[in-house]
Amino acid sequence: MIKIVTAAEMREKDRYTIEDIGVPGVVLMENAGRAAFRVIMQDLEGVPDPLVYVLCGKGNNGGDGFVVARHLWNEGVYVRVFSVVDESQFSGDALTNYTILKNMNIPIERIAVLEDLKEIETAPPDLLVDALLGTGIQGAVKGFVGEVIDFINQNVETRIISIDLPSGLDAGSSDIAGSAIRADITVTMALPKYCHVFYPAKNHVGELYIADIGIPPFVLHREDIKVEMLEEADIMLPYRYPDTHKYECGRVAVLAGSQGFTGAAVLTALSAMRMGAGLVILGVPESLNAIMEQKLTEVITRPFPETGQQTIGKDSMPAVQELLEWSDVLAIGPGLGRSEEVQQCVIQILEDYHKPTVIDADALFALANHPKILENGPHPHWILTPHIGEFVRFFPELDKQELISKRLDYAREFAQKHHLTLLLKGAPALVAAPDGRVFLNPTGNPGLASGGTGDVLTGFIVGLLAQSYSPDEAGYTANFIHGYTADYVVKKGSPYSLLAGDLIRELGAALGELQEKNKHDHH
Repeated sequence: MIKIVTAAEMREKDRYTIEDIGVPGVVLMENAGRAAFRVIMQDLEGVPDPLVYVLCGKGNNGGDGFVVARHLWNEGVYVRVFSVVDESQFSGDALTNYTILKNMNIPIERIAVLEDLKEIETAPPDLLVDALLGTGIQGAVKGFVGEVIDFINQNVETRIISIDLPSGLDAGSSDIAGSAIRADITVTMALPKYCHVFYPAKNHVGELYIADIGIPPFVLHREDIKVEMLEEADIMLPYRYPDTHKYECGRVAVLAGSQGFTGAAVLTALSAMRMGAGLVILGVPESLNAIMEQKLTEVITRPFPETGQQTIGKDSMPAVQELLEWSDVLAIGPGLGRSEEVQQCVIQILEDYHKPTVIDADALFALANHPKILENGPHPHWILTPHIGEFVRFFPELDKQELISKRLDYAREFAQKHHLTLLLKGAPALVAAPDGRVFLNPTGNPGLASGGTGDVLTGFIVGLLAQSYSPDEAGYTANFIHGYTADYVVKKGSPYSLLAGDLIRELGAALGELQEKNKHDHH
């Protein structure tokens, strides 16, 4: 897993490396500049006689830019260095590297007014290096640097590589407060920051490279950073012994479906089966049973007494109780209905059932309307799987935009407060565990914006829970595999045509590919 940090967390790791370990800051700056230089050379491959402009600000980010310029110059690349501040404003390691450039007679041109940038517009370089602002800024960029950023975005037609982060982004935020460079490539130092992984800021980042600048691994991987991005190697499937039998692979109960919403129930039950659960029983209102039996071959169906609206109701509860006693795990909610009677049934089930439970869709609706049971936590056996619209119902006084902009914080607090696992859908989807850890998911694509894909995810999670995964592991593993399978499908087609059923059909092939990759990585 790759740890994701705020500006303050990164500063502390820099400080510890410099002050407590004794690696001079100028060495870290040299390593940062060299790493960016290597990415630049890779990008310029095949460009005859490349011309590179390096735009530098006054801080350490500008210092990184000076290092980049020196290495390009030494490599024989034609480079021009522009500074948006007067040389009297440089200090520390940035001043050291500025002085080296001067002593090498590499010209540094001062940009004092926008007129000075006209040349970049009329004769653009092959590549523009953005070393204007680093992780030090918060809020909107003020003054001349903001004007420079706007000018580049609006008038300069060339590839842009940003050092550490596109100038104008706030390292610790997903929001774009003001002007920010739109980069094609970003070379970040040591660890990704929040702005690199959360939209809309991520739209400015382009392709992300993570540079090793010499901070020791034990400093980078300390337990104090709780937000991590999953990698392929983190995804382990349950081991199967040659003599494994179905009862060892878990018994899943699915409570889902109502008139007009039979598809949700089918997708959830079938996905649980496809993810390797030993037995799945789908409980449905009795008038829908014939439809389910036609659609499902491998899943057992259990018809329940129903209400006049063809939903489960209080008359269903004795039969539901029987199913729950048989089961090891439960998925509840997809297409279940939202009448008051259904909601009461859901709440009663959640109060009585103390085995691992995935709560989705209409069951989330019931829970948000009857939050008392939530407040009576802890609920270590629960996994909630809302999208933003479903999650905001738990915060009646909160503006949805506020939730979107701080979704990581709200998700983490919610999971800790109620002691449960929360899978918050979106790009990126994230899983917040009760102990404060958060797992971000890098897989998936816009093809998942299609009805039924969430029901498949619920099935994947409950299928893994049945095979003895803990709730947080089941959540992040299913989340990764769900997106990975969508990516696998889209490689052969298009995100426009992705259907929820494709994820179930292609899961085996996608898992085969993932296991093959991991096998090679581990050797």
